[in-house]
Amino acid sequence: MIRFKDTLSSPVGFPILTSDYGPRVLNGVQQFHDGIDIINAAQNVDDRLNPHNTDVFSIATGFVCSDYDKYDDRFRFDLQGHKQDSAGNMVIIDSEIEGIRYFIRYLHLIRNCVSQGQQITRGQKIGDYADVGYSYGPHTHIDVYLHDWSKKIDPKSVFC
Repeated sequence: MIRFKDTLSSPVGFPILTSDYGPRVLNGVQQFHDGIDIINAAQNVDDRLNPHNTDVFSIATGFVCSDYDKYDDRFRFDLQGHKQDSAGNMVIIDSEIEGIRYFIRYLHLIRNCVSQGQQITRGQKIGDYADVGYSYGPHTHIDVYLHDWSKKIDPKSVFC
């Protein structure tokens, strides 16, 4: 299991890191993974769009600066049967952690539970993840940017 700093909350119950930040090979293709993928180890994945125990919680206090909730699973594949380049629904939270402001993005959500402009507290539920968008199973992808969007950061360097 992945451990988060005492001052931060885990984004899911029983968090397991399934894909790390950095280079990886996926389906035989080398790529750079710009965030971390996390699942709830206690989840039931029988239903890819509604697996049980998939609550996603805010890692830190902040406010919702973007709430994209227009994902439609009917359009997951293009006409040739390829997965669309989508991250499902997404929430971006503007947070300050140890004196530094970050944008924290939570992707592959099937449902958002927050709205743009809403104040969020650490540990507050912000949505539910699923196997949506360009995904290979139910999980949430978390990536972190400096507040001016100038640099993407390994989330573990901020959270763990």
